[in-house]
Amino acid sequence: MRDFVPLPIPILESRYRSVEMNYFSTAIAGLFVILTAAFAVYLAVAITHNLKVGMHYRQGIVRQLSKLRLARMLGIHGIDQDAYVHTQPVLEIRDQMKHCSECTGTEQCDKLLDEGIGDKSGFCANDEALSKVSKKLGPAS
Repeated sequence: MRDFVPLPIPILESRYRSVEMNYFSTAIAGLFVILTAAFAVYLAVAITHNLKVGMHYRQGIVRQLSKLRLARMLGIHGIDQDAYVHTQPVLEIRDQMKHCSECTGTEQCDKLLDEGIGDKSGFCANDEALSKVSKKLGPAS
């Protein structure tokens, strides 16, 4: 006698598995869409926040800069303060502000700035850096 081999009747089961799999795939895809949208919103909020913080930080630098002779030196070099603060690396600006605040030739600097020739001082630690910035940014408007 031959062995009984059942015919594959699980046709109905495969249809149900297919439907279950479609629901599962749809749920996973929906979750992925929600997570992607949440990430995009979070990213936009984070970028906006960082831009505001950066602008506030640079405004603080402008306030500190206006107290130094460096602000007048920027004008002598033909550099717009806003362009300077927004295009130069903050560490370089800080270094230049430090050079200016620690300068021992303030009387000589004031005299040269009053004469409008501060860029030809020869003793200013910022002359070379400001000349490079001036060439990079072009004349102030």
